[in-house]
Formats: sequence, C-alpha cells, structure tokens
Amino acid sequence: MFFHSSKRIYREMGYYEDQSGILRRYRREKQGWDAHLQNTRKFVLQSALGKDRHSCLILGSGWLLDVPLDELSHIFDLVTLADIRHPSQVKQKAQKMGNVKLITCDISGFMQSVYHYVRQYRYKKERPPLDSLTPTLLPDLDNYDFVCSCNIINQLDILLVDYLLQFFDLDKDELRVFREKVQNYHLQNLPVQHSCIVADYEEKIYSPDNQLIKSNISVYHPITTKPDAQRWTWIFDTGMTYHAGKKTTFEVLATEI
Repeated sequence: MFFHSSKRIYREMGYYEDQSGILRRYRREKQGWDAHLQNTRKFVLQSALGKDRHSCLILGSGWLLDVPLDELSHIFDLVTLADIRHPSQVKQKAQKMGNVKLITCDISGFMQSVYHYVRQYRYKKERPPLDSLTPTLLPDLDNYDFVCSCNIINQLDILLVDYLLQFFDLDKDELRVFREKVQNYHLQNLPVQHSCIVADYEEKIYSPDNQLIKSNISVYHPITTKPDAQRWTWIFDTGMTYHAGKKTTFEVLATEI
C-alpha cells in the first residue's frame, strides 16, 4: 500500500501550505492558468481512452483543477485519487460519485527519509550525503489499468529540498543529484504502456516588459526530450509575486510512457 505519514509531518514540511497556495494563485491567475489546465485535462482523457477500463490512478490530484474527474468516473469502474491531502470539496464530490476512492499518501516516497535525516543530523557537524537517502517502497502500480502523473513530478523534490535547506548548506551539485533521484524513482514506478505524465519541465523568468531574464530546468530526465510529446506554455504568474517583480511561465510536456 501507499506510505502514509502523520499530519504533523506534512504540516511541518510545508505540504499543506503549498497545496493551499496553489488554489490562491489559481484564483489570482485564472486567465493564464485555464489554458494549461484545459490542455492537461484533454491530454489525460485522450490517454485514458486507449486503456482497459477497470481502474485508474491519478497521482497528485489536489484540488482537481487539472483532473477531468467526471469523465474519468464514466470511463473507469474505479478512479483512485492520491495526494497528501484531499480538500473537503473533493471528499464531498468523491462521496457523491460512488466509484472514486481517495488515498492520502506521500507520492514521492522520500518524505519520511528526509524528515528523519533532518532530525538526526541538524545539530551535527557532519552528515551523510543526500544520495544516501532511500525511499519508502511504493506499491506496485501495475495493478492499475491507467496511471497519470498529473503536474506533480517537479513538485516532488521542491518541498523536500526547501525543507532540507532550512537546516543545511547544500551545494548545487548535491541538490541536483538528489532531485534526479526523487524524480527518477517516481518515473521508474510508473507502469510502461499504462501511464501518462504531464509535467512542467522548464521555468522561464521575465522582466515586467517581457524580456527573458533566466530559465531554470526543473525536470532532470530524458523524458523532457521525447520528440512525440505534446508541449505548451503555462502562464503561471503575471502578478509578479512568485518571483518578486518578475513574471513567470513554465514549459509543459505531456506524453505517454
């Protein structure tokens, strides 16, 4: 089964605040976000229609902004939503639909390891490298006819790294190796020929007058170079609050694996 952690750990590591922040930003940036969300929902349905129709798993369901739950519930006998928390309105909707199951879990598999790593080494002068961290064994996802990694892959490592940086000075190379490890573990667990992934893989930062200042890679895996992937730009932040005084977009890919 999926690994479950305590609400205290989720809260302390910033997962609840991050999830709430997503909805607040969507409300501020609705016009820019809606095209991205519509593209995601369309691709998920397109991918789902080619699979057997017994069971479906959505990894990173959140507020269901990018999940076509109504349509999926008509396609599959059972739809399972997995995330660190399911908002009350999602719980209510799932209960009414009858064939939607909710699992509260750590999708990354690394939360428990990171939490205890900090507890063990935060006051010591020396610590093992981050590469020594091992994930909790995830369940066999082959039991599902269709698995969707829904705009989640680069978020898996962000909060883990943010939490680590509160206690340790970490160099870029060590962080990149750890980010790659978390993301690769996620992708390796997706069943081949039964999965799809939607992911924002590159962040672009612009000046107020739309001049490109910087770009940052956020997914460290060859999947970003797949020639047959669908691609679009997510207008993420025009209010210039994500990066103070700067606009932010993300390059997104959607592909079956």
